Amino acid sequence: MKRRTFLQLSGMTAAGALLAGCQSKNEKLIPFLVPPNEGVTPGLATWYASACRFCPAGCGILVRVSEGRAKKVEGNPLHPVNKGKLCARGQAILQELYHPDRVAQPLKRTGARGSGDFQRISWSEGLALLTGQLTALQRDKAADRLALLTPQLRGTLSELTTAFMGAFGSPYHLSFDLLAPDWLRRANRLNFSQASLPFYDLAETRYLLSFGADFVEYHLSPVQYSNAFGRMRQERDTVRGHFTYCGGRMSLTAASADRWLPARPGSEGALALAMARLILAEGLYDRDALPAGGLGAEALLKGLAAYDLHRVAELSGLGEGQIAEVAREFAATRPALAMAGEAVAFQTNGPEAVRAVQMLNLLAGNLNRPGGVYPDAGSPDGPENSFHELISLVERMQAGRIGVALVQGDPLHSIPPATGFPQALAKVPFVVSFSSLLDDTALQADLILPDHAALESWGDMIPLAGTREGVIGLMQPVVTPLFDTRQFPDVLLAVAHGLGGALAAALPRHSYQDMVKGALQKRVGRERGEGFEATWVELLRQGGLFGTSDNRDRGRMKGYRRVPGVSLPEPAQPHFAGDKQDFPLHLQVYPSIALYDGRGAPFPWLQQLPDPMTTVVWDSWVEINPQTAASLGISQGDLVEVTSPQGALRLPAVIYPAIRPDMVAIPLGQGHHGMGRYATGRGANPLALLATNIEGKDPQPAWNATRVRLTRISAKGELVTAGNTQGSFRSELIEM
Repeated sequence: MKRRTFLQLSGMTAAGALLAGCQSKNEKLIPFLVPPNEGVTPGLATWYASACRFCPAGCGILVRVSEGRAKKVEGNPLHPVNKGKLCARGQAILQELYHPDRVAQPLKRTGARGSGDFQRISWSEGLALLTGQLTALQRDKAADRLALLTPQLRGTLSELTTAFMGAFGSPYHLSFDLLAPDWLRRANRLNFSQASLPFYDLAETRYLLSFGADFVEYHLSPVQYSNAFGRMRQERDTVRGHFTYCGGRMSLTAASADRWLPARPGSEGALALAMARLILAEGLYDRDALPAGGLGAEALLKGLAAYDLHRVAELSGLGEGQIAEVAREFAATRPALAMAGEAVAFQTNGPEAVRAVQMLNLLAGNLNRPGGVYPDAGSPDGPENSFHELISLVERMQAGRIGVALVQGDPLHSIPPATGFPQALAKVPFVVSFSSLLDDTALQADLILPDHAALESWGDMIPLAGTREGVIGLMQPVVTPLFDTRQFPDVLLAVAHGLGGALAAALPRHSYQDMVKGALQKRVGRERGEGFEATWVELLRQGGLFGTSDNRDRGRMKGYRRVPGVSLPEPAQPHFAGDKQDFPLHLQVYPSIALYDGRGAPFPWLQQLPDPMTTVVWDSWVEINPQTAASLGISQGDLVEVTSPQGALRLPAVIYPAIRPDMVAIPLGQGHHGMGRYATGRGANPLALLATNIEGKDPQPAWNATRVRLTRISAKGELVTAGNTQGSFRSELIEM
């Protein structure tokens, strides 16, 4: 290949926005040992706008490309969500592109599942194997024996997968994310008759009250809300917003607060209603808000009679004076804003506790007002996963009623084993993974059809939350694909056309790039005329479609308004898996600020990033209050066994003063059996400890409702912290 041709393909010209993102031929990266004669200056960079898909926040990014290689990722200043800011996770997607353990071409299993024995095959053979399996299902009139498992999808990719499964004739598309905010959608549907996620106007509020919403780390849109929080604190010359955090563990978000209320797990809903009752009793509520919500102060006060200050103080473990002071501050400061987060939602009484927190916003009169809460523009058509759908599919798989499973993502790592998912997947005769690394799920697959890296891919990215204007971020390939990989949606399109019939008719386009382009043309064609090519190039240049009138009309939903006659929230007494005598400590699992739910574990930049609260790197740990640790003879760095009714893990101990004595906490992210050299066998996955069958409750996603006990094993925990890189601890799961 001529150098000039290579440069044209790899995007070093001004027309690079139209890169051939679906090209599968492997192009070598040739350094400029000798400068070219014309056209390109060695070392001169070109920036490409795209969108980050690491997490659902959907931030805009700019990628610096020089000499055919992506060199750096930064935030896109034009993007309404992140406004030029970007978290460490977004910057680390560069390491996905150049990961040394990427699956370079299709693989077919030759050994036992989990052995890692695969044979390299061509794409034609891989597609033939997959098409043959699906043809057999059609021939046997067993279309409902096909299952598709993905994370929650949005935009064009969601439309494609829905059309594929519908035309094939199977209803079994499980769209599941462990941390998806469906609990928030359900609360909003019940309270306000709409399932949109909220947009919190943090920048304009003067009093912020967070019940377990860790918006600095991961909640909804962390880059957007971290930026807004900084503006709340520093942007106004005479106003520094006050922040109170309620939760049993001090997170990085809580460490930024003016006051920390370490409430007992499961008591947050009752605590919010006790504050609401005091606000009503002292006449501190907004006088116009209650009639607008179809409520009367006297009737509401009577309905909250059970949440007296003395009882709730005992329930929460807080002082009556503390609770009353925060309630009065919240009510007396306008505007004020209350948020509920995952630490509250993933309790057995979580849905009602979230509704209780929303009651505070109603009393403060901050619905649809500056400094308050609005419906988010990007979430009206957002997907929901159902935990009950997960359990239903697991039962179907265990019964042998699924013959082919198509898997995008790594559900074996991100779905708690207590659901029975690992055993169920093992009973599926043919499993196809689209992973670009040999992750836990790919190791159990019969066929691997590797996906492009994000920086090699086309796509549209509708942010989960974080904006009041319509936003569609555009992903575009910034380099020519390095290996013989194909983008997951292009594989589905190829299979659809290979099968023909109803599938081919439902998906007439031959490339995912064309689908994305067509979707954008529909959105802007009416107002920008027929000359779409110039518009398409401009959209790629700026990184997406931001705030057009068409999108504003779509995103301008009716404001939040309480449904007349809806019942008051009633957060019941929380239930926990495990007897209190045998398992005296509450377990909280939380996403790592670097590794999130585990998808960041393959990237050494993120593994090396010290946890801001403990400075631990390359490892997992269990956080223990000093008082609890002393009573058990545990010191910093000791190897500790954490046992729940579900199983046990061994982890190094971190003595952590900022956690309740009756709690311990373990971060998510580690404990992979695969996923490349930087993640394999490192740390532990605390999902192995979680139970789904909780006394008095049906199986539910109450991920913070499990009790544990601690046992000191030895002084050899080999804790790895920043500045002390001795040892490399590897945990083991002990089956109960």
